[in-house]
Amino acid sequence: MLSEAAALPPDGRGAAARRERPRRIGDLEVLLLEAWDPEDEGLVAGITTAPDDFGLATCGSGWDLADRYERLAETLGFEAVAVGRQVHGTAVATVPGMVARGLWIVGETDGLVADAPGILLAVTAADCVPVFLADRGSGALGLLHAGWRGAAAGVLARGLEAMARLRGTDVGDCVVHLGPAICGDCYEVGPEVLARFGRRASAPARLDLRAWLAAEATRLGLARDRVSVSTWCTSCDRGRLHSHRASGGRDGRMAAFLGRRAG
Repeated sequence: MLSEAAALPPDGRGAAARRERPRRIGDLEVLLLEAWDPEDEGLVAGITTAPDDFGLATCGSGWDLADRYERLAETLGFEAVAVGRQVHGTAVATVPGMVARGLWIVGETDGLVADAPGILLAVTAADCVPVFLADRGSGALGLLHAGWRGAAAGVLARGLEAMARLRGTDVGDCVVHLGPAICGDCYEVGPEVLARFGRRASAPARLDLRAWLAAEATRLGLARDRVSVSTWCTSCDRGRLHSHRASGGRDGRMAAFLGRRAG
């Protein structure tokens, strides 16, 4: 796991290391990204922890799923929460300002963008990277699920493009945080995966998805001091976090969340 002051590998150099803080809110423990944007007091960003399971296919019945997400939203001060059925792609959906109270399942998408307060965006993860986006100029928000397929196919660019369509987002006004995910030391992949990232290897090797995404963010026009990377690793910190790989597929899913409180 990256330490607080650890430098990222060369392809992600310059991004700040940030550690979300554990907080007990009601009967939930979450890791909160505190003071991500000190000028926006209503902004809420973070991720749930294990053993709570927020996977659409793993947490139980539909009633259990709705109750769990609605409880998360209410605990954080929101009336509505939106989550998509993730397919490891690059589709990004826009969440309208007027949505019904409670849980809204958007459909097949790996990203959500919104600009209305009072709506909590959520994506699930258990090794993949939750990507938090905020436009300080227009107030638009984006939350993406980036596994290796989505990262390689350009889900970060698609998220920024969706924010630009929604509110005319200028990439230079955005901040990006790459949340808790499997770290480069723990993530061994085969040559076919490395090839998608422009790397060659004749045997399995390590891939740091967050470092790659940090470099991609700067390539897309973000200043390096506006990109940060979580120091939590889902595999190193298994027990507090779910890890699909470390558990052999037995773990559930965490819910990364992002929203701006109304009022």
